[in-house]
Amino acid sequence: MPPAFADQHDPDSNSAGRDHRGIDTVEHLADHLAEFASGSMVIVCIGNTLAGDDAAGVEVGKKLSGQIPWKVFNTQTVPESFLMKIVELKPESVLLVDALDFGVAPGAVEVVSAEGITGQGPSTHGPAPLAFLELLGMMHPCRCAVLGIQPKSGDLDAPLSDPVAKAVDMVVHAFKYLAQRPQSATESR
Repeated sequence: MPPAFADQHDPDSNSAGRDHRGIDTVEHLADHLAEFASGSMVIVCIGNTLAGDDAAGVEVGKKLSGQIPWKVFNTQTVPESFLMKIVELKPESVLLVDALDFGVAPGAVEVVSAEGITGQGPSTHGPAPLAFLELLGMMHPCRCAVLGIQPKSGDLDAPLSDPVAKAVDMVVHAFKYLAQRPQSATESR
């Protein structure tokens, strides 16, 4: 049985073979991120740098490091190894950034609450983000979401595909855009 992904924004956006009509601008993505952002948000960037587009989350983490007011953990394929460091920070919210296969066009971006991922989740590199989020929830209950970037290819030793590289840039710009908003805009959500 394939992993299930329950889209909360557009019921048709995750249907395989359909055009993706989801998040398509920096401002639109920043609006979705603002729903989960808080002063003590932690961003967990996940991915495999040896597997093409699966490195999307790691690339986001590299580009965000030191550029935004939130703590960024670039965990590669082992987010569970950073669990205690995250819990010690006692964040109000945790956002995972990962390449997720939800059956839409390569480079599509979605932000979904943790409850929106069911089963093993659509992770492309191994253990699903759901397992990490369940552990986090047991140790430190907080608001959690996943920002997924649809991969094109997971070929070994391949660079990011053009649509995924563009999505990575959009995600980075959206975080920076959100960080520049007046504080009341990110704290009131």
